[in-house]
Amino acid sequence: MQVEWFRSFKEAARWKSLSKAAEKLSLTQPAISKHIRQLEAAYDVELFRRTAAGVELTDAGRRFGERIAPVVQSLDAIEAEMRQYADQPGYTLGSLPSVMKQVLPGRLRDYQASGYQITVRIRQTSAELREDLQQGDLDGALMDAAFVRGRLWSKKLFSESYIAVLPEGHRLGRRESLGLDDLRDEHFVFATQKCEAHAKFSAIAEKYGYRPEVKLEVDESIEFLFNVAVGTGITVMPELFRAEAELLGLHAVPIAEPELRRTIVLAARSADIGSKLYRQLAIKQLSAAPKR
Repeated sequence: MQVEWFRSFKEAARWKSLSKAAEKLSLTQPAISKHIRQLEAAYDVELFRRTAAGVELTDAGRRFGERIAPVVQSLDAIEAEMRQYADQPGYTLGSLPSVMKQVLPGRLRDYQASGYQITVRIRQTSAELREDLQQGDLDGALMDAAFVRGRLWSKKLFSESYIAVLPEGHRLGRRESLGLDDLRDEHFVFATQKCEAHAKFSAIAEKYGYRPEVKLEVDESIEFLFNVAVGTGITVMPELFRAEAELLGLHAVPIAEPELRRTIVLAARSADIGSKLYRQLAIKQLSAAPKR
């Protein structure tokens, strides 16, 4: 039996989804299915029932999960301890898509060229990054400071404001800055409710007495911009997206609202891991906001 089988079982049970387990482990769904079939064959039991919504544990699967959880936790702890003895330590780093796209690529090349091994896993929200850190699935993460909890170590990297992204010719496109009252009557394009920009903007807008009218919800940030470009609505995004928006000919106007900001930190499971990642990635160079 292999450790990968146990990890595939753990994630499938946790998310009740083979595809989600594959995403979390950076594997394919067929690989996850194969691992679970191998476990079931080894013990001659059915661990999951397949449903239209995903998978559900059988009674045997629930019992197996209870017994295997401390085993996997111990194996993860052993793996983390052994990393300390490696000549060339490797880390698993999580990141928000916007930070990865705009900040990390050059640093990752330098890091790997120096002989260090690093794996990057992208998560759509800081809440997911925090959970993966707490579960031990990540060593560190580049995430919103507002989501750091508990015993996680963190160090501030930079803060940024938000921008309103408007289509060409929009009545507000030539403004130097905008307030939340200026956006009261607009239609918006956002991601699903778990989108952090969507949630943060909506919460602050409610203090101004309105709920943003969301005309379209999409999955990817680039889809926001294409839909803004064709006039479906406007969107609100972190400053990091300014260059991407302007490449599409869109207006990117700062929102003058002190509460509508985010601070990106490097968070880690321990101060030792965090300090090493901070030094190796040369993230101290981000003390000012990234270049546009």
